[in-house]
Amino acid sequence: MTSKKPKVFISYSWTTPGHYDRIRSYAERLLSDGVEVILDQWDLSEGQDKHAFMEKMVADTSISHVLIFSDHEYASKADNRKAGVGTESQIISQEVYNRVDQKKFIPIVCERDENGEPYLPIFLKPRIWIDFSSPESESSHWERLLRGLYGKPINEKPAVGKPPSYITTDAERRSLPTI
Repeated sequence: MTSKKPKVFISYSWTTPGHYDRIRSYAERLLSDGVEVILDQWDLSEGQDKHAFMEKMVADTSISHVLIFSDHEYASKADNRKAGVGTESQIISQEVYNRVDQKKFIPIVCERDENGEPYLPIFLKPRIWIDFSSPESESSHWERLLRGLYGKPINEKPAVGKPPSYITTDAERRSLPTI
């Protein structure tokens, strides 16, 4: 369980101005829900090396989670290793495959194809993802995202109970019928 306040880095593609703004609104909402957010729109300035910034964010141990907001453009750039997303995905994919705790990387699907399949880069396809592909999905899965970030799932595994008394008593063993 996560005991400290979550700190996330948001990875996404500058697909359209609308998508760019949508990502910022997610970041603002996360902040209002007590999650510290690192977002290039706020934390990367002119003159900084964007590749070094991305590498630092993915490898930084103070970052509890990397939220990967994936749409068609993100998946395409990641799979083809193009632009900032391509560089970032190389860093992320290496971290995903090398890390023991893979819960750090959370894919969030922002768009689906004509068959309803999520747009995800190849290296994220087998991962469990959160659906934000529609306003309804976003609304119904926001709590799931927050619970994952805070380490407070809806369904927690119950504690192991005590063995039944017939296992723990030293009474004479009953013989079972033979077949």
